[in-house]
Amino acid sequence: MKILLTGGVGFVGSNLTPALLKNPLVSELTVLDSLRPTANPEIISSFCNSPKFNFVNGDIRDSELVDNLVRDTDVVINLAGETHVDKSIADSKLFFEVNVLGTHNLLQASLKHGNKRFIHISTDEVWGHSVNGTIFNEQSPYAPRNPYAASKASADHLVRSYGITHAVPFNIVHFTNLYGPWQYPDKLIPKSILRLINERKIQIHGDGKNMRMWLHVEDSVSGVTKVLERGVPGESYALGSHDEKENIEVARLLLEFFGRPTSEIEFVTGRPGNDLRYCVSYDKIHKNLGWEPRVDFQDGLKDEIDWFKKHGDWAGRRR
Repeated sequence: MKILLTGGVGFVGSNLTPALLKNPLVSELTVLDSLRPTANPEIISSFCNSPKFNFVNGDIRDSELVDNLVRDTDVVINLAGETHVDKSIADSKLFFEVNVLGTHNLLQASLKHGNKRFIHISTDEVWGHSVNGTIFNEQSPYAPRNPYAASKASADHLVRSYGITHAVPFNIVHFTNLYGPWQYPDKLIPKSILRLINERKIQIHGDGKNMRMWLHVEDSVSGVTKVLERGVPGESYALGSHDEKENIEVARLLLEFFGRPTSEIEFVTGRPGNDLRYCVSYDKIHKNLGWEPRVDFQDGLKDEIDWFKKHGDWAGRRR
């Protein structure tokens, strides 16, 4: 199959692209990426030796470019997007332009060129925050609480509407909080690792009691691959994990790995509307597609620390 992967040299894309190139079902992989600051353009050269690989520097907001690329593909995997909550609070316009209007361009092209299969990557944040022990699943009502989450919820609804109205064969894949190599250091774990490498304190929003479920990027890649290979058209799949921790717990683990005292935690003002907890069930994808998370959180955290220590040049350009 011929695949168009948008956002293919961002964090998840940097890990998904090599997996797709190794997949025997994939005959051609075209990566479309606008190479914004969160992308990893230095990895492109490592893929160019594959005869399957094509790279296009472009934006999903460019409807003409998108139309040309989708015409010659079998499957669209839409990873492209703006994802940082704090930035969406400061200025949300770009988030809706990319996450909603960009998705619209891809859907229009998919429809125009014979209802191409469409795999859309979303987030657990579309369901808001989990209170009173609630565990979200694919049937949970949408209740986004920040502009980023609202833009992703809007895109999800758009994708689903094209499936219902136009019979575009779609899947939506919801990630919980990810971590791992090549993650841009504006998120909690990579940002904290880099601060510790540079002898600075870890910064934690509020009192650190906000709880997140953590999934290693390798497990997110295997989940998308399962959906590509076996996903039922029209179905959504949530990728959760076994690892749910308060932010303060994550900070203490990192300090322990670095041999630093807990006094090296600096509490800063929390963002407006900061979600208290994300908790997602992966029962559906486990039961129907046989997927489950494999990477233990502490093992993955140690590996990420080692990765950042070995990639100081890359990390330094992003501080």
